[in-house]
Amino acid sequence: MKKIIMLAIPLATMLSLSACGQSDSNQSSTHRQAAQSFRVATNGSAVSRFDYQKIVTGNVTSPQSGTSEKELLHSFGKPNSTSHVTVSGSSKKAAVQYTWTNLKKDFNATAMTVEFLDHHAISKGYLPVTSKKRRPVSLLKLKQLKSGSSYQQVVEKLGVPAAESVTGHGEVSAKNVTYATGKDSKAVSLMFSGNRLTTKNQTSLK
Repeated sequence: MKKIIMLAIPLATMLSLSACGQSDSNQSSTHRQAAQSFRVATNGSAVSRFDYQKIVTGNVTSPQSGTSEKELLHSFGKPNSTSHVTVSGSSKKAAVQYTWTNLKKDFNATAMTVEFLDHHAISKGYLPVTSKKRRPVSLLKLKQLKSGSSYQQVVEKLGVPAAESVTGHGEVSAKNVTYATGKDSKAVSLMFSGNRLTTKNQTSLK
C-alpha cells in the first residue's frame, strides 16, 4: 500500500577510552529513560492512548525532531505490518509506515500507525473501532465549532476523535480528525493547519 503525504509548506588513550565508555553508557541510559516515558512495562505490551500522545512527529524537512524509530520499536515491539510511503515535497523521499494492532481497550481504536523518514516519526494516526462501539457526537456542538478553534478546544467540546491523522509539527503541521455523527457510517471530518481548525466536511467511517 502506498500513500502520499503532502508537505504543508557527539593524556590520551586511557581518557579517550574512558570517555567513549561513558558516552555509550549515557546513550544507553537515555534510551531506557526515553522508552519508559511511553510505558513502564514489557516490550511489546498493549499500546495505550497515552503512548500514542507521547509520540512526537517531525517535519519532512527536519524529521530528526520526531520520535526515533528505534525508540518506538523498543517500546512497542515489532509492528503487525509494514508498508512503503511516498512523501511528496520538494523531491520524492522514501518513508515507511508501521502499524500496531495490539492496543489497550481504553484506546478505543483498532490500529495505530506511525510513518518514519530517516528513522524518525513524521506522521501518526489511529483507526476507528466498529460502528457499534462508536459514540456519536452532537450535531449542535459540531455546528457551534468556529474556524480557528484549537485542537484542544475541539476535544474539550466534542471528546476524543473516533479516528485521527497527524503530519508534521508546529505551524506547518496538518491534522485530520473524524467524529461519528450517527450509529451508521456517517461522520464529520475536521481539518487543522498549525493546530487551528480550517474546514469541516461530511464523510463516512467504515
